[in-house]
Amino acid sequence: MLSEKDILQAVRRHIAERGGAPKLGLPASGEITWHPLLEGTVVRCIETRSEDPRLHRGRIDLSDRPQYNRLARYPLAPPKDPAVATTLKLVQRGSVKENPCFCGNGKVACSRCQGRGDLPCAVTTTCSDCRGIDACLRCDGTGHRTRKAPEETRQAADERVTCKQCGVDEAACATCRGRGNVTCSTCRGRGTRECPDCDGAGTEAHERCAGTGHTVTWTEGIINRQPRTEEIKWPESGLPYLARQHAREYGNWHKTFLTNKDSVPEDLEDEFKALLKPRLKTRDGEIAREADLRYLPLARVIVPEHRHRVYYVYPGQTSLQVFILPSAQRTWQIAVTVLGALAVLYLLSRLLS
Repeated sequence: MLSEKDILQAVRRHIAERGGAPKLGLPASGEITWHPLLEGTVVRCIETRSEDPRLHRGRIDLSDRPQYNRLARYPLAPPKDPAVATTLKLVQRGSVKENPCFCGNGKVACSRCQGRGDLPCAVTTTCSDCRGIDACLRCDGTGHRTRKAPEETRQAADERVTCKQCGVDEAACATCRGRGNVTCSTCRGRGTRECPDCDGAGTEAHERCAGTGHTVTWTEGIINRQPRTEEIKWPESGLPYLARQHAREYGNWHKTFLTNKDSVPEDLEDEFKALLKPRLKTRDGEIAREADLRYLPLARVIVPEHRHRVYYVYPGQTSLQVFILPSAQRTWQIAVTVLGALAVLYLLSRLLS
């Protein structure tokens, strides 16, 4: 960790280089607050194990799947890369049962036609040309001449034909010839039509065995490994964005890569040990971990001679870096000044308009 003496010397040197020493003098002391920076990612491999009863319709070869007695005790090597998701499916030893389905051959009676293979159908349908209303201009399709002579409503001869019901010429619909209906095109007048669900066979595939006549049941064990990535950024708040960005760009960060087999380095500063340990604590189901982290000591300095400035000091590539931001009070003063200037400009524009 940086010493307070080194930090104050860096601030004094920065002030002198900027030409502030003759007017304000070099600070002899300062108020120092530490802000250790810690950034990076922690990737954990979280493992879950579960069992499910399985049913397969038909035959299936499960000989290539690993078998287990107790899923919780099944040995599985840690993953080489915790960031890669994997799923392993196993079979509980002795749980596989191959059974012929009670349907016999995979077929059952069609639920729609009840095994008949056909469905009832109307022998005739209403004529689409006359809709059964103007089947005949004299008898309305009844065979009894109830209307006046067709001369009053006579249509062209090629549109009307002789009625098969009452015999009047050029009075009937050319399609149904006075009957008002035509033979059903689906069943062709037979009164039954083929069942579309079973194509007239009267049977359909049994749902339980999918028509195979055979089922296989077993207990499946599933070992699922999923990566969980945690972004590390400390402190989460309280440090100005510009100060952090400056440190990211010019700071001499210390980097460390730790797995779940590694402990926190002993030569690490106590402040960073305190930050790392809770973030490297083993989570529920964790079987592997990789932490790619970097850290940087940073000090916030306020000196009595420059109360309107805040100095941020941290190690650079060759020397200590100093970054200056206005204090909160100074920021408010600037904001009030700007707002006041804008208000004056607004009033002047209203007076001149």
